[in-house]
Amino acid sequence: MSDLASNVTWQEILRETQAGDMPHCRAIASPLKWHEEIYTSLAKIILGEFNTSNPDLFIAGTLDKAPNIDECRELINDMALKPLGKTQRRFGIINRADKLMLPAANSLLKLAEEPPKYACLLFLMEDGRLFLPTLRSRSRFSVLVSEEKSESYGMPEKISEWIDWLATKKKGSTKPEEITQDLEAWANFAVNNGDFVKAERVYKVKLIAEKKNLNVPMLCDMILLTLREENINIDDIFNDFW
Repeated sequence: MSDLASNVTWQEILRETQAGDMPHCRAIASPLKWHEEIYTSLAKIILGEFNTSNPDLFIAGTLDKAPNIDECRELINDMALKPLGKTQRRFGIINRADKLMLPAANSLLKLAEEPPKYACLLFLMEDGRLFLPTLRSRSRFSVLVSEEKSESYGMPEKISEWIDWLATKKKGSTKPEEITQDLEAWANFAVNNGDFVKAERVYKVKLIAEKKNLNVPMLCDMILLTLREENINIDDIFNDFW
């Protein structure tokens, strides 16, 4: 018996699926070594078999890489077509969902919220904390192993708190990685408190911070501009970054 087969949460997922309790959108965080076995097992239940040539099976991305926006758009188009197999279901798999770039993730929002009645989506990832909150809120989310407990604390709210944060971070010894650690902690805090809107906003800024090679003063200024002023549309400002 494999480690996955003995996992209690996985056994519950299998029982649900076999009983026909298939959410339109499921997300699973687990060690990468389990991903292929997970989607193979679920495909056998949902489609009656696992065969990469099955016309109702669609895999976006690989075990090593998240799909780009073009692959996501292709998946969306494929899932819109009617099933061809006996089970009358279509099964779409999104690999490395915790590594999706923001435009690719956003392209899947409508499909995750209002998929065709015959469609099943599976988001697979290693680190559930990095899964876009808006996609997470549309999914039945499961963790097959205990995620490492990451530090979680709220971002500054009052102007005095922002001034103190800036004074600390703009010291010469601060590294950019320390700034992104704050962003991750703020996003985790927002998710833990059910504020998915704020979590998504912080998550977007974190992606930009990681994508662009910005120095600490530039990072601090960007964060102050985008997170303190909540009426600013981040997508409008940073659209060209993607």
